[in-house]
Amino acid sequence: MTANYNLLDEHWIPVLYRDGTYKRVGIRKALEEAGQIRQIAASNPMDRVAILRFLLALLYWCKGNPPDDVGTSLSMSFPPEWFEKLEANRERFNLLGEGRRFYQDHAAQRRRPTTDLIQEIPTGNNFWHFRHSTDELDGLCLACCAIGLLRLPLFSVSGLPDLKAGINGTPPVYVVAWESSLLKTLVANWTPSIEIGEPVWVNPYGGPRPAESVPHLVGLTMLSRRVWLHHPESDGTCVACGLQKTAIIRTCEFQTAGRQENALWNDPHVVYLDKTPRKAMRARDQSAAGKFRMDRPWPDLLARLVETGRIGSEEKRASLLIVGFATDQAKNIDVWERTVAMPLGPSIKEMAASLLRQWAKQGASMERRIGRSKVEGSAITTAIRPHIEDIVSGQTPQLATGDDRAWQRAAEQYRPVMAVVARSVSPGFTTAAMQRRRQVSNALPDMRAKPKEVGEPRRKKGGNR
Repeated sequence: MTANYNLLDEHWIPVLYRDGTYKRVGIRKALEEAGQIRQIAASNPMDRVAILRFLLALLYWCKGNPPDDVGTSLSMSFPPEWFEKLEANRERFNLLGEGRRFYQDHAAQRRRPTTDLIQEIPTGNNFWHFRHSTDELDGLCLACCAIGLLRLPLFSVSGLPDLKAGINGTPPVYVVAWESSLLKTLVANWTPSIEIGEPVWVNPYGGPRPAESVPHLVGLTMLSRRVWLHHPESDGTCVACGLQKTAIIRTCEFQTAGRQENALWNDPHVVYLDKTPRKAMRARDQSAAGKFRMDRPWPDLLARLVETGRIGSEEKRASLLIVGFATDQAKNIDVWERTVAMPLGPSIKEMAASLLRQWAKQGASMERRIGRSKVEGSAITTAIRPHIEDIVSGQTPQLATGDDRAWQRAAEQYRPVMAVVARSVSPGFTTAAMQRRRQVSNALPDMRAKPKEVGEPRRKKGGNR
């Protein structure tokens, strides 16, 4: 059963069908029944993005760029003949065996627990966890090993000994279209590419150097680690998914694949904030001491998406899965996700982006407006702002339209919280205390639209007044 464990047929991809049935399926069934599958059903959003990108890479490899009528010609499934290339290259998708293996390198030489493939499983002496595991005693089932390998191009971090991050460097925030079926999700993310290239399972570790341009499939599949799984042992329990009485792998060879970060690679699922030097949005480390940090920078992210025109149109409602993996060098801190639906038309995009940025600035200024000192203001905003932002970020479909009433309702979310804060920071009945309470209670974000004044020159700092 486990001699080769070929990923084309073995049951390893978790999916939820449109009738509510949960299954694990192989590559062929996932693609052939994509119209019947509602979504990839992995519990960790890192896996949902990694599996989607892998299936998308298979689509590019087998079919190339999308046909012009792909949005209207496909109703329930992809044509089976599109994937004849998979069967002709079956040996490339063996997870085990002495010959060619999927995403593995027999020359790898650094013995490690297989749980290194799954970031949320603690290893070594990292004992501050509610969940515990023991290196080389606990292991992963074959399905979790395969999914762990798919994470390598997206979520690898730098660390000792000489381990390097992947092609995107420190893992950025990933944004993918997320529709009502796997078929529609794949089609929504299947965009034309000038240079498709070959994936890593065809040309292992033969990708471009950091100063060279990157073909599309190379960037989607380039591996940051060289891995070779050791022989599985029968009748164990997977420490990742909990599957019992199954073959598990406890150890592997696991070493760096060298420096791969490439500034010329334009990842189709990464939002870049600046052009020169190009900078990607990253999930922040909430555990860092000092200044208040919010790990879900949704206003800046959505404003950039609106400006680049990557979401929505006058006719289409874009559903997006946003996944952030917060890290601190070699430490894996947290992973979060947000699914949003964005109804946008060309006439309101500029206003929507402006108001999203205005909301971010107003929220950042709350610390100064309600605190008599920097310490007090920081303490108050740290306590209340994550709660407000969690509520308001769930209203993005309404906010992104630029509707003044939606933004005013968002600002009003602060009012009941600020009333409680006002009584806490100024409990007395003196005139000064009552004035202070009114000041804090009324400290709401000003979300009135601020149109640009035409013809007024921009005044330089230090110039004549």
